[in-house]
Amino acid sequence: TPPTVVTSLSPSSDAWPSNILRFYVQFSAPMSQTQGVEFVRLLDDKGQEVTDALLPSAIDFWNADRTRYTVFFDPGRVKRGILPNRTLGRALEPGRNYTVVVDAAWRDAEGRPLAADYRRTFRSGPPVETALALSDWRIVAPRAGTADALTVSFPHPLDEGLLRRALGVAPAGGGPMDGTV
Repeated sequence: TPPTVVTSLSPSSDAWPSNILRFYVQFSAPMSQTQGVEFVRLLDDKGQEVTDALLPSAIDFWNADRTRYTVFFDPGRVKRGILPNRTLGRALEPGRNYTVVVDAAWRDAEGRPLAADYRRTFRSGPPVETALALSDWRIVAPRAGTADALTVSFPHPLDEGLLRRALGVAPAGGGPMDGTV
């Protein structure tokens, strides 16, 4: 079988709010039981690792088939007014570029290292500190009688894992509809 690779990192947008709490790393095959946070780093726009940016945890946050890993920013630095945030500030500063690096040394469920390091650069934007309003969603309905997609766009990146669990589509008066996000 081909070596395991990182297939995506979400949010997929090029700009992340500076107060984002988590992001997701998607793999092409199941990964090992090894703790993942030691294989993920955040680099600033000078290529230096941002210290204490990611939450060290003895618990790993995987989906059921171990192909999507959740990485948390240190909540103490994300949340306003608590000591880590007051002393260190947020890990992401608005207007700066950052790169998430997933190390190729991370082994998959077969014990093989990833095919290559994975790098994803994004720009940090202002924090999102207002509640999401339904009026800010952009919804484009499919043409009647077709299998075209329903498109829903949001004003800023949302938590993909939570969105996949919490958002659904149902016809008026009916149960949920089949489909993929």
